Amino acid sequence: MPPKQPPTRADNHRKHHRRIPTNSQHRRLPADRTTLTTLTALTAACLALAGCTITPGNTQASPSAAPATAVVPTTAPTDKDAKYTCPGIPDTALHAMFGPNITIRASDKNRTTAPECRVDVPGQDSSVFYSEFWYIYDDRDPWYFLASGREESTFTFDGIDGEGEAHTSSPGAEYDYGSTVFTCGDHYLAMSIDNASAMAGDMRENLIALTQSALPWLCQNQPIPGLDKTMEQARPYYAYPTPLPSPTPTNTPNN
Repeated sequence: MPPKQPPTRADNHRKHHRRIPTNSQHRRLPADRTTLTTLTALTAACLALAGCTITPGNTQASPSAAPATAVVPTTAPTDKDAKYTCPGIPDTALHAMFGPNITIRASDKNRTTAPECRVDVPGQDSSVFYSEFWYIYDDRDPWYFLASGREESTFTFDGIDGEGEAHTSSPGAEYDYGSTVFTCGDHYLAMSIDNASAMAGDMRENLIALTQSALPWLCQNQPIPGLDKTMEQARPYYAYPTPLPSPTPTNTPNN
């Protein structure tokens, strides 16, 4: 069966239409002046409220849609007290999205696999946020474990040699999850929201703003906050275009 579509608002605008004047009621004011006066009054009301628009032939005012906004800063904190439970992802950004009562879980920073981050919110059965950064090698697919929404788009940043892709859901959609992946060379940052209803701000804009805050270490060879290594310094031997030989253990048992 096709997926359920979100309900639409009932069409009840006819209830609020004014009664059409009779011919006798129009005698004191010609029809063209009636229309002009009505439009003038509505225009004045719209200007006073600064929240509606009028189009020719339509005398009903409609509120303008709220713009999609992010609650995440586009620059990451750099002060010495800034906390990075997950390397590269500031705790303040995660708290801005999901509130103060969250649990942030990070993978072992000494592992040679992709550093992963998860955020748990009380009352949710699964993590509401997931991220990882690493290297594309051997046809690795950053999208493999990500929740993909139905709306696909791309994004870039001025002065950055890289491209991002977003697969997100519309606000209020039945499936409120989505992900972004941004790639610079063979470095990538992947992030996923699994329950947008638990998050403040717009899902796509939050993920793009969080990506932008990561550009210094993801694309510009600066140290990864919380890891104190650059992406190239953290690169394992197997993630080079031509893999390096496996390192020889330094501690070997005596014969």
